[in-house]
Amino acid sequence: RYYMNKVILIGNVGADPQETTFENGNKLASFPLATSRRYKDKEGNLLEHTSWHRIRFTGNNADKVMRVVKKSALVQLEGSIRYDTYTNKDNVEVNSTTISGDNFKIL
Repeated sequence: RYYMNKVILIGNVGADPQETTFENGNKLASFPLATSRRYKDKEGNLLEHTSWHRIRFTGNNADKVMRVVKKSALVQLEGSIRYDTYTNKDNVEVNSTTISGDNFKIL
């Protein structure tokens, strides 16, 4: 059997990337990415829906993100969907969905 978790997104960066460096020296670069879908409603009106995605890159890719990705850039990326659960400061369990990036390019 073969299973795959792969996503390809093209969208606009919503904010300059943020970098986190962990105690072991590993780095994480994260940024929001907006993608849009256009469609027609029952009356034929053209509508647009924007979805926001949380993008994360690690390692050498994190360094590259911090050098070249800027707010409003048009980016194409490949990665995988990641679902996590954590407990916030109010002791409430929160579900989180992120895209763990493998590679990207500025368009």
